[in-house]
Amino acid sequence: MSEGSVYDWLQRRPLLLDVPLAVFLALLGLVVLGEGQGIGWAVVGLADLALIWRRSHPATAFAVVSIALAIRVVPTSSLLPGDIAFLVALYSLAAYDRRRAVRLAGLGVAALGSAIAGARFTAVSGRVPGPGEFIFTFVACAAASLAAWALGDLKRARLQRLADLQDRAERVEREREQALRLAAQQERAAIAREMHDVVAHALSVIVVQADGAAYAAERSPEGALARSVGALETIGSTARDALTETRRLVGVLRDPESGVELAPTGGVAQLDDLVAGVRAAGVPVTLTVRGTERARPVGLDLAAYRVVQEALTNVIKHAGPAAGAVVDIEQTDEVLRISVCDDGVGARSVDDGRGHGLPGMRERVAVHGGTLTAGPRAGGGFEVLATMPTEGQR
Repeated sequence: MSEGSVYDWLQRRPLLLDVPLAVFLALLGLVVLGEGQGIGWAVVGLADLALIWRRSHPATAFAVVSIALAIRVVPTSSLLPGDIAFLVALYSLAAYDRRRAVRLAGLGVAALGSAIAGARFTAVSGRVPGPGEFIFTFVACAAASLAAWALGDLKRARLQRLADLQDRAERVEREREQALRLAAQQERAAIAREMHDVVAHALSVIVVQADGAAYAAERSPEGALARSVGALETIGSTARDALTETRRLVGVLRDPESGVELAPTGGVAQLDDLVAGVRAAGVPVTLTVRGTERARPVGLDLAAYRVVQEALTNVIKHAGPAAGAVVDIEQTDEVLRISVCDDGVGARSVDDGRGHGLPGMRERVAVHGGTLTAGPRAGGGFEVLATMPTEGQR
């Protein structure tokens, strides 16, 4: 066990130090050097046992030792080795009592005791002590008392600093744990948004393809086989992509410590593939990207991709069977503008009110300091318009 660990171990078990100290001082007064001193040595010796509680009840221990020393001074006019217990009690009072007034009162008692010692312990055979003898004894006793009190006060300040540091460390640990919990909640919310976008888009495409195949089989049986094969190919491809993405997200959700990152899987550069998938589902989509491709934060690029994906998902679900869509992306040094318009039923579309598409898009855009508006167009159809600043985010 190292020196530091031994000290810490003893600090957590103060009686292992205080009991031997009190017993030693008591024996010093009772047996070794106090023989022949009348009742004074016995009173001080027994009172020294109060030092066992010098940490838990420092004021009480100091009072007991001080009273015993005052009683001993009456019949005995010489210093005894056991009197050192007073300095130990004074040190303990300054170190462990939290009340400033009590600590200062102990210093006052020490000053009064030093004056009594100067008058009492220099008197020999009834002779009145000279000024020099009185001053020397008073100064010696006062200096020893002041040193003990000052050491105790330094000990108290050190203990207070340690307590403050421990409290600060515990507060920092609590704040760190709270930040980790908040980060975990935010990550889970992000995963939930990702899964919503992936699954909602995939299922919308699958539903449209399945409905289209069923309609074709019912209305034109002669061409149903070819249309069904195409629909099944689209359904299979869409389902496989969605399953792969869902597995990745669920893996992060189940094991956050696995090291698998919630990496972006889309951006403006991947919009061609997204639009091609929607076209394969039977929805005519026109994609226009204006401006030169610029470096953007991956999070902002993913947000743009998800906005377009969710807007096209809503076109598939709500715009009607004959609706087409126009996706317009404008890239500048300052902003990234996204517009997704359709010529479907617009305000006449039916919404169950339980979807999270529009709120999710607004949250994504707001994270990057942008704005999103969505609503029916004046000439018919529906429009989603998002603007996100790019300046200062690289």
